[in-house]
Amino acid sequence: MHFTISHELDAPLDAVELAVLSPDLGPRLATRVASLESVVTVEHALRDGELLRVLRFQASAPLPIFRSYPVAKDAMSWEERSTYRLSDHASTWQVSPKEQWRSYFRSAGTYRLERLPQGRTRRRVDGDIQIRLHLLGPLVERLALAEVQRTYDAEADTLRELIRA
Repeated sequence: MHFTISHELDAPLDAVELAVLSPDLGPRLATRVASLESVVTVEHALRDGELLRVLRFQASAPLPIFRSYPVAKDAMSWEERSTYRLSDHASTWQVSPKEQWRSYFRSAGTYRLERLPQGRTRRRVDGDIQIRLHLLGPLVERLALAEVQRTYDAEADTLRELIRA
């Protein structure tokens, strides 16, 4: 399932980019998303105009469809690895669940900042989610996408907060 999530921010691209590069982004995001137990920065390295960031996410509960089933805690944990390039104000990202769950889930995409008129910035995320579950895959993809949307909405709010700080 392909998705695009876009937010417009009332700040110039340079200010938004500094917030995107902040090591505080992941930990602050965790406090804004009820379905997340934690977001831990595993790696945050800015070298040669590129930021390599690895965030480890731990969900606090499974998707609603799985609440009545015993779901292993590590099935609700994943890492997001992204490489942000200052030269084009964009990154590529990939989500990796724990090894034993990788055959069921795949997600990757791009993240881009764009200058808008009047000193504003658009943050656009394009990605694909693929969940391989017999019969339930498409439904679970839609539920997962709703969580992804909530997370990126919270990230936009977190960026706004970091810009003001």
